[in-house]
Amino acid sequence: MNKNETKKQAIVIAVIAIGILIAVNIISSTVFTRIDLTKNKTYTLSPISKQIVGNLDDKMVVKVFFSDNLPPPYNNLRTQVKDILSDYRTYSNGNLNYEFYNPTGEGENDELSKEAQKYGIQPVQMQVTEKDKFEVKAAYMGMVFLYGGKQETIPFIQSIGTLEYDITTKIKTLITTQKIKIGYLQGSGSVDMSKLQQISKGLSDQYELVPVTLGLNKAIPDDIKTFMVLGPLEAVPENQKYMIDQFVMRGGNVLWLIQKVTPNFQQQIVLGEPVENNLDDLLLNYGIKVNADLIRDLQCGQVTVQSQIGFPISVNYPYFPVVTNINRNIAAFAGIQSVTLSFVSSIDLNAAQGKGITSDYLLQTSDKSGKAEGFFLLNLEQFNNMTQKSVDSMFNQKGYVVGAAYTGRFKSFYAGKTPPSDTTTGSGAITIEQLNESQKDSKMIVIGDADFINEEQRPPKDNITFFLNAVEYLADDAGLTQIRGKETSDPPIEETSEGSKTFIKYFNIIFPPAIILIIGLIVWQRRKSRKKDLMSS
Repeated sequence: MNKNETKKQAIVIAVIAIGILIAVNIISSTVFTRIDLTKNKTYTLSPISKQIVGNLDDKMVVKVFFSDNLPPPYNNLRTQVKDILSDYRTYSNGNLNYEFYNPTGEGENDELSKEAQKYGIQPVQMQVTEKDKFEVKAAYMGMVFLYGGKQETIPFIQSIGTLEYDITTKIKTLITTQKIKIGYLQGSGSVDMSKLQQISKGLSDQYELVPVTLGLNKAIPDDIKTFMVLGPLEAVPENQKYMIDQFVMRGGNVLWLIQKVTPNFQQQIVLGEPVENNLDDLLLNYGIKVNADLIRDLQCGQVTVQSQIGFPISVNYPYFPVVTNINRNIAAFAGIQSVTLSFVSSIDLNAAQGKGITSDYLLQTSDKSGKAEGFFLLNLEQFNNMTQKSVDSMFNQKGYVVGAAYTGRFKSFYAGKTPPSDTTTGSGAITIEQLNESQKDSKMIVIGDADFINEEQRPPKDNITFFLNAVEYLADDAGLTQIRGKETSDPPIEETSEGSKTFIKYFNIIFPPAIILIIGLIVWQRRKSRKKDLMSS
């Protein structure tokens, strides 16, 4: 082959390659496909999203107000938003369309800015670099959904990880005519929902939160399907327990956050004090037993203390277990990486035996756990400078169950008994029919801690997600919980045994130099042999 033929052949190959690239681009612009290699399938629509958008029976318009030329990490977000909306459009049977706008707040685009703000999309300030100097510019990154005369807005798109949940939630809100009601017990020292801003916001899009004050012989309303008992610190009156019991008998689902021991920080030595909430007999009748103990775990969170030289430092505190052993066979919790608990008590699953229900763990502490019973000394100092003997003694138990899920038909605690009545002034007669067993299957979730959702203590994001998913699991919205799982944080580093640490340490010190030494010896031996062969020939 001469030089000219080689040149012609190279040109032909180049033309064919360019032609293939053009054809692939044309085809990909009309027929979308994607290979999603992310662990949580972040870039793939979940079946529940496809189902909800496929249920649209009228035209929905999505107006996206997204400024161009944003700095990192938002520079690729516009393309990702467009891709995911294209997916929604594909599965909408032609009922969803979207439009992109580029408001800048300057010149002709000023009208677009006004329109964005009319929908509740406010500009955010961003620092950008132009012509070698920093400038602060206003940028828009939101979208509004218009459907049937109603509108829902996502005012700020921060990341692609949460976007599918946000979009699907908005679409579901627009096509839902009536929200599901979630009730929660008021009084008896229960957690104050008004202080749970993130949780209330996370639930209010899909559910109507209903405070329920039991008493005066009033029953839990029939339109409430899920009820929450959030860590009562005082005794729940018998007549109120009866109303909760009959709610379960009617097929209602209940989330129980049970605090058995609380710390008393009013004294120099921090001690735990037992909580008498008067719920033990009711729960045990269902097959639920929360033990009066406190679980400690070497895999734990940290607290901030003052060092001896005055600087704040973070130290491990074993009474804040970081639970990574989560029952991911329950789809609602498959995407949760960890839950950090505080002063948690264990749950005895054996209590469910013989009750005709199914029980399964939901949260289980690590294999380096221990428990305190009877007397609860909570001072941090007891864990400072622990010897190996102390560690082996205090953390010698494997995995305590601290969260559990129960399903089945429960028996009434008040079967064959006279219903307890509220006799305070103003009480009416009990009007509900007494039931001795569940009319249909109910679900319950029990956590041996109520403080893990205390937003004043800034709990990890996964704690909030876990709680929201627990509520949605009980409310039969498992599909949405799977989408929310995509946004969870990176997995924490699990506690490693001392033996493993020592092995990895010496492996890193010895193995790399040893490999180089062996390779060097092999090369040296080969050169020596080759030199010997050359000399002999």
